[in-house]
Amino acid sequence: MKKLSVLFAILVFAQIAFSQSNYDIYGNARFGYSISYPTSLKPQGEAENGDGQVFKNADAELRVWGSNNALMRTLKEEYQSALKDFGVGLTYKTLLKNGFVISGKKGGKIFYQKTFLKDDQFFTFTFEYKESKKSVYDSITTKIAKSFKI
Repeated sequence: MKKLSVLFAILVFAQIAFSQSNYDIYGNARFGYSISYPTSLKPQGEAENGDGQVFKNADAELRVWGSNNALMRTLKEEYQSALKDFGVGLTYKTLLKNGFVISGKKGGKIFYQKTFLKDDQFFTFTFEYKESKKSVYDSITTKIAKSFKI
């Protein structure tokens, strides 16, 4: 019976991993960016203003959007604001030449944000998932981050 339980657990994990290995691409016409997302995350429909979209399932949520820099904030100001918004659960942060990345844990979830500044426009995606699903979603986060093109 114990072997059967272990086999069942392996099959369930394999099915989750397989379903997570299929990706689609979302391209945003208004801001001209694109990003890959696992097909297990269901598109929720583009925002009315055309700036982006949300993709989600029971365990994870991907948000992606573009915005005009109407307040003329510097990249460093936007970075500092994101750090302040995130709070004490921050585990990783880096300010890049043309963007920044922050990550951490909050409320039983892992949070990842990547933001770029180009031509007075910000391009951002956030990916949040249950901490208990870390082994499934860590590699997916890497693939999403690498696919984000502005």
